[in-house]
Amino acid sequence: MKRNAMNCWSPSVRIPRLMLGLAIFLLLALCALPVMAADLTVRVSGVKNTKGKVAIAVYASADGFPKDDSKAVQKLMAPIDGATQSATALFHGLTPGEYAVAVFHDDNGSGKLETNLFGIPSKGYGFSNNARPKMRAPTFDEARFLLAPDGTAIGIGLGY
Repeated sequence: MKRNAMNCWSPSVRIPRLMLGLAIFLLLALCALPVMAADLTVRVSGVKNTKGKVAIAVYASADGFPKDDSKAVQKLMAPIDGATQSATALFHGLTPGEYAVAVFHDDNGSGKLETNLFGIPSKGYGFSNNARPKMRAPTFDEARFLLAPDGTAIGIGLGY
């Protein structure tokens, strides 16, 4: 009995192979596209004195905002400009989307926002959108803003 061998170059085999090859090519091309990244400029004003630095933390979700800076996507300590009593920080490579920022004046270099007996901050602090609810820290939703693909600059005034 003679077996009918299939010609692997027949049109019925070539088309699925061509489609598979095209799908693999497109997948590899998509993986090679650069991830969109944007820059965020944070300008902090109203710093009471030039001691220490301004701690700035950028959050991409409500998880940890505003008290747990270990959950921030980026954070840094910005030097204070004595002439303007302000600090400016630039965060590179953020994915465009929604963020919230928490800042405080770390005048003693402790790296912590100290509070008094009642939990009220004893240092200057602020949040994006200059959110300042009474008797509590703001929520992520109250402080969130949109980081555009071409970058965004925000201003935050410290309250003491």
